[in-house]
Amino acid sequence: MSEIHEIVKRQFDKQALNFSNWSVTKNIEYQKAYFDFCDISAQDNLLDFACGSGEFAIFAAPRVKSVKGVDISKGMIEIAQKQAVKNNLKNISFLCNPVEQNSFKDGLSSIVICRSAFHHFSDYNKIFDEMIRCCQQGGRISVQDIAAYQNERIDKFFEEFEKLVDVSHHKTLTKEFVASLYEKSKLKIKRQFEIEIELNFQEYLSHAKQSKESEKKISDLIEMGLKDPEISKFFILKKGVLFFKRNVFLILGEK
Repeated sequence: MSEIHEIVKRQFDKQALNFSNWSVTKNIEYQKAYFDFCDISAQDNLLDFACGSGEFAIFAAPRVKSVKGVDISKGMIEIAQKQAVKNNLKNISFLCNPVEQNSFKDGLSSIVICRSAFHHFSDYNKIFDEMIRCCQQGGRISVQDIAAYQNERIDKFFEEFEKLVDVSHHKTLTKEFVASLYEKSKLKIKRQFEIEIELNFQEYLSHAKQSKESEKKISDLIEMGLKDPEISKFFILKKGVLFFKRNVFLILGEK
């Protein structure tokens, strides 16, 4: 297992419960919107790459033929399995493994997705190739993730922030870069868009485990950012609660 695999595995094993309980992870509206974006139907066999604690897989299971999820974190998979049992779901299974080292058959699923995970990966091409391999001909492949900021200076600030919040963060990508993976693989992009959301700052910190040292570094960084005339534009105070702006992209392609 590579060093980055070990970092991601260790971090998500540690923060699995925090991540699963995060309001963004549990947001049913987000899950429904993504389900509709991907044109998922009752006839689909869904494969969820880097499925985390299984929230989307659990949401989708009653609405599709079958669901499989794979994630590197044992802690995440254990939560996903418990949720499946709690919801009495019989058409769902989970595998604990690096996503690019899975044992799934070629053309296993009619739709293969990866949500909020590409920023943890280093070998994007290999992982995307695996998504393609596991997708049947005529099936769909979708990636959803946070998007890099267009301004290089702003992006550098938030990359430092992301790595302090979660040491398993590798690099935030642009929608255009991920779209290029589709284009290089000769996949037809059916639809894509990018939207700005506002994230509760304190909740964002809490979705990952923080040490006193990381909390201090984050606090110092944010204090500096709030004093900066350009960076501060990406922070909002609502009734005394701090939020920050972050773009999210969604892409749906066809094999």
